[in-house]
Amino acid sequence: MNPKATTTLMLTLAALFLGSAKAETGRSLLVVLDASGSMNAKLPDGAARIDAAKAAVADLISGLPADTRLALRIYGHQSPTSKKDCQDTALVVSFGPAGENGGAVTVAANAAQAQGYTPITYVLQRAAADVGNEAAAASRLIVLVSDGKETCDGDPCAAAGALAAADTKLVVHTIGFGADEATRRQLQCIAHHARGGYWDASNRSELQARLVEAARKTAESPQPAVRPAETGNLEIKNPDQNGHEVIDATTGQKAELVRPATGQRVDGIFAMWPSVRVRPGLYHVTFGADVWKSVEVSSGKTTVLEPGVLEIRPAGWRGHRVLETETGKVLAELTGAKNRATLVPARVAVTFGDLVWPDVEVKPGAVTTLKPGVIEVRRRGIYEYKVVSVGGVLAGTVRTGAEKLPVPPGAYVVELDGKKVPVEVEEGREVEIEAE
Repeated sequence: MNPKATTTLMLTLAALFLGSAKAETGRSLLVVLDASGSMNAKLPDGAARIDAAKAAVADLISGLPADTRLALRIYGHQSPTSKKDCQDTALVVSFGPAGENGGAVTVAANAAQAQGYTPITYVLQRAAADVGNEAAAASRLIVLVSDGKETCDGDPCAAAGALAAADTKLVVHTIGFGADEATRRQLQCIAHHARGGYWDASNRSELQARLVEAARKTAESPQPAVRPAETGNLEIKNPDQNGHEVIDATTGQKAELVRPATGQRVDGIFAMWPSVRVRPGLYHVTFGADVWKSVEVSSGKTTVLEPGVLEIRPAGWRGHRVLETETGKVLAELTGAKNRATLVPARVAVTFGDLVWPDVEVKPGAVTTLKPGVIEVRRRGIYEYKVVSVGGVLAGTVRTGAEKLPVPPGAYVVELDGKKVPVEVEEGREVEIEAE
């Protein structure tokens, strides 16, 4: 080969190498920020979760290498929960070098108003499309921050697995910000199926540290191959007396369940047989009107769910609705005849007439007991009196045959024959009123 041809070949190979290196240099980082309604909840230090998250994002950006390709997607910030918007997400800052668009990311995050739903499945699909356009990146990284589980249709864990299978460079890390047990499991499942890691955070400094760690972390090493077993086990600790259905997350059909001891086919999980055999996969497990999603059963292993129990002692004759805090969905109804329910661990609200006892934590494996105060009116004959809060919200009525009214602790007014009698009620205490 003549020297000129050799030189030309070397230059061509060098150009190809440099072009390839340029095409595979660095990483693209998409931060996905939760601005759903539950992010207005307070942290132990008194700060709102959304404000702490905004500050943590700003802290993250200040420490990123200037050439990191950075973008920001937010969800739950455009529509109030009353609209039940399951497509409430937007790429608010497109990809660009962090040294150039970091300020725009901070401004956009600070402008977010927490108010909507948590459509994680849809958000992941949109986020994967965002980073999929970053063809020049050596890795495409999504860091998802959430304080709650999916509130719309679909299974985000199954979606994450499908997206990761379609894009070998995609990595999804997840951070649970003040997450309950069901949310934590779902976020862990998402990360596991998308080559990512999971972290807990309970305040601004922890969230900032977890964001930094996630932004630096490469894909998780694949798990060693395990010889598949025919089934795994699914167990519920202290299941509800009404039982629990198990739904295949992929097909939407009821799963085939077998009692381990007898091999008998069963329709669900019940108190008499709290454990079943089922094929490995992802499942939804019903808890009354609620669903525990992204329940993963592995080959030859036992997955254990530990729900919590909520009881009201005493419960009122009119009954009480247990509400999901973000969506207002009714999870259970409790009465004097059935004053307890088995629930997916979460923070809920409980109604007393038109009043709400807010932010009740249902802990896994524990019984949470609400002990309302009681207003009792003593009078002969037929009567019915309204009880309202000092703000004018109806708590209920006391009447002949139902002279006791459970209410949350606080100040009330009992309307007695044209008179307004003020009453201060303490938790678990009874106040008696003698009427003429």
